[in-house]
Amino acid sequence: MSIPAPSAARARLVAWALVLAGIAAVGLALHASFGTLAHPPGSDVDYYLYYMEVVATHGPRAFPALFEEWLSRPGDWLYPPPSRVGFIGVSALWAQLFGTSVAALAQLSLASHLALIALVFAGAERWLGPLRALLVAALVATSTLYLGLARHALTDSFICLSQVAAVGLFLAYLRAPERRARAVAAGAAFLLAILSKEIAVLLALPLLLFAAVERGHARRPVPLLRTLLVFLVPGLLCLATWWLAAGGLGTLLETLRIVLASPATNEYARRFGSGGWYRYPIDELLMAPLPTALGLAGLVVALWRWRRGDYDALAVALALCYLGQVALLAPFTKNLRYVAVLEVPLRVLAVLFLWELLAAAGRRAGRVALVALITLLCALGWRDYRALWLEAGLYDPVTSALIAARGLGPAEVP
Repeated sequence: MSIPAPSAARARLVAWALVLAGIAAVGLALHASFGTLAHPPGSDVDYYLYYMEVVATHGPRAFPALFEEWLSRPGDWLYPPPSRVGFIGVSALWAQLFGTSVAALAQLSLASHLALIALVFAGAERWLGPLRALLVAALVATSTLYLGLARHALTDSFICLSQVAAVGLFLAYLRAPERRARAVAAGAAFLLAILSKEIAVLLALPLLLFAAVERGHARRPVPLLRTLLVFLVPGLLCLATWWLAAGGLGTLLETLRIVLASPATNEYARRFGSGGWYRYPIDELLMAPLPTALGLAGLVVALWRWRRGDYDALAVALALCYLGQVALLAPFTKNLRYVAVLEVPLRVLAVLFLWELLAAAGRRAGRVALVALITLLCALGWRDYRALWLEAGLYDPVTSALIAARGLGPAEVP
């Protein structure tokens, strides 16, 4: 795996200053719209707010009672279980600073989005240098999906942050597999991601596949046992944490059984989240047409070039993550909120694709054109955010709601 030459310190400082300025601008603009926040009564928000209040008041010892309470009410089984101890614990800590309210949960989502921008830039800068990393961060900051989720009093922005951290830290570990601290950091991020939402465990499969590609195809010295332990140890720690939180193995197993079975009995999920794997790219195109199309083009080019012997480790890793998640999550409910992590690979691949088209030769005009095009895409992302989330009142980004918000058809009301 090739490591790019280190960028000049001044270029990095300028890029970081621009990123921080962008984070501040996005944060202020989104926070200014919080006065229009609303959430449907009886939604997931009520459950997360309740968990936040109880754990903030009573601490971790409150979890067994939450499990028992959730299990004793079959009507609650369609809503978030208390097994999402990672997010619940963080929200309880957040409540110590900002109180327990819907607004506080929304502020946690906003903070997660702003942290994601910084995290993506920091990771991309090590791979791509400051200019391309800055462009990637700009596309992530103005993602139409992320901007909408950053106002939600739900878990999606935080879950996305934890999953992107897990992917990014694992890729950083593969660049220097001899550095054990990177393996520990990747494992810790993976643990938090699973504890925040169970389905994050599926991220392990495309990441392990990429590790196998690095070891077998690129002949990288990737240690087999240590790489497996990056995922096995967090998995075992996750089970132990759930066991302690549930207060017993029987309670935990019953909770997991219900969580796995609930989508089949959830009328909303069946009506609005069913369909084939192709709903993910279709919905992404409805949400953000140009960035998604460019990202998918970058994915195809990365795989085509690999087939021809031109192996780009970062592009292949992101392509495998995207394809792996789409394939593995195909049997589950289709909702862009649940695959928000895929926005980052698409945005990075879009920048890599445009770089090859416009700026790879190093000409100044090409780079100016690239910056201008990314700026245009950012403006379109913000425009679409306002049109879909604020003006059309989009709340849940499922296909029927996106079609209605785009004016392509009538809305189906659940």
